[in-house]
Amino acid sequence: MQQRAASNDTQIGAQPPSGAALLSLHELAVLLKIGLDGANIDPGVSFTLRRVQQGVALYRAGDPFGPIYAIRSGTFKNVLLDANGSYQVLGFPMASEVLGLDGIESQHYRTEAVALEDSEVAIIPFPRLAHLSGKAGELQQFVYRLLSRQLAREHMQMWLLGSLGAESRVAAFLLILGERYARLGYSDTRFNLRMTRLDLGSFLGLTQETVSRALSGFSEANVIRVHNRELQILDAEGLHQIVANSQHSG
Repeated sequence: MQQRAASNDTQIGAQPPSGAALLSLHELAVLLKIGLDGANIDPGVSFTLRRVQQGVALYRAGDPFGPIYAIRSGTFKNVLLDANGSYQVLGFPMASEVLGLDGIESQHYRTEAVALEDSEVAIIPFPRLAHLSGKAGELQQFVYRLLSRQLAREHMQMWLLGSLGAESRVAAFLLILGERYARLGYSDTRFNLRMTRLDLGSFLGLTQETVSRALSGFSEANVIRVHNRELQILDAEGLHQIVANSQHSG
C-alpha cells in the first residue's frame, strides 16, 4: 500500500539542520555528473540528505513547490494523476537524476514521486539554488543543464511512444535502462526491474498483459532471462534488431 507523502521541506533555511547527513555542493555536482571546475563556491554550502522508504511518496501532485531532489541512491516512479484518479507513469528516475522540476513554473508539483525501493535523496531548496546561481555563472549552467536533461528525457519518451510498436517499446526500454545502469557503474545486461509490469505498461502506453507477453516472448527467444524482478539481457543485438525492425516497418 502506498504510504503518505513525506514533508515538502518548504521551510528549509539556508543552513541544514544540525547533525543531519549532508552532501556538499561539489559532491552534488559529482553525483549529477555536472562539472563545477573553476566555480567560486563557498565550501561550506551543503544539502541535507533524506532516506525515503519503499512505497513512500516524496511529494504529491498539488503540493506547494519547495525543493527539488537529487537522487543519491534508489529508484522512483514519477506519476501524473488525472481528475478521475487514473494515473500515468511518466518515468522511473534513479540515482544521479533529479525530481521536482515540474513544480517550478506553477509553484505546485504537477506529479508525485514514489520510491520503488529504499532510496536516498539530497534536498535542494530551489530558491537557495537560484540565489547561489546568481552569484556564480557556473551554477547558472548547472541549473540550465538540469532543465535540459528533463527535456531530453521527455523527448526520449515521445520517441518510445510515438515511433515504435508494442514489442519494440519494451525492447527499447530494456536497452535504455541498461545504458542508465551502465552510467552508474553497474552492469548494463543484468539488473532488477524495480517497477511492476503494470507501471511499465503505463509508462510505455501498453497494457500489463502486453508487457508480460513481450517479456515472455523475448525469454522464449533466448534474448533475455527473467526471474521474478531480476532480468539478464542475453542478446543485446537481438533487442536492437527488434527496435530496428519496428522503425523500418513504420
